[in-house]
Amino acid sequence: MFSKHRIEALSDGVFAIAMTLLILDLKVPVDIAPGQLGAALRAHGHEWISFVITFALTSVFWTFQHRVFEVLERIDRENLTLTFVFLGFVSVLPFTTSLWGHHIKEPLAFELYFLNEFALASVLTAKIEVARFKGHLKLGTEANSLRRRLYSMCAVMATGTAAATFLPLDRVWIPVSVLAVVMNVLRKVRERRLKRLAAVV
Repeated sequence: MFSKHRIEALSDGVFAIAMTLLILDLKVPVDIAPGQLGAALRAHGHEWISFVITFALTSVFWTFQHRVFEVLERIDRENLTLTFVFLGFVSVLPFTTSLWGHHIKEPLAFELYFLNEFALASVLTAKIEVARFKGHLKLGTEANSLRRRLYSMCAVMATGTAAATFLPLDRVWIPVSVLAVVMNVLRKVRERRLKRLAAVV
């Protein structure tokens, strides 16, 4: 069995480096005429958008990763391997974010970005499902809620990948946003229903 705390510490380090590298790709405008700073910054607005979205999503995945560790009773070799695969995809985020930010009109850049995010959600889901199959998961409402949220993330990111493939790029966010909102509403409705049932019991 492997030390959960040491693996969490490694994960925190990888996340910290990846999230820092996101901002390092954004360059300060130089050699511009006086009064043109605003225009120079706006010219790179899409790169800032990709940075903000990725930083927010990475924060969500960092939270999910720690919640997964909390519901695991032990870390075996399979779970350790999946953790390294997950961290590998985290390490790729600065590249796919930069690719998307610099090639905002290229469908392939969108596809690779969403595939990267989908891979993160899928590997975390695999971690919790493997632990559940092997009896290493602390069963309960926390684990069930986390599993549902991870499956929701997989669905949202898969939708983003498909949308980038088949829809015009200016419409990619429509199905992604709609699905994210709908799944969040359904999750909250389910949680309220479970709380009411628990109160009755």
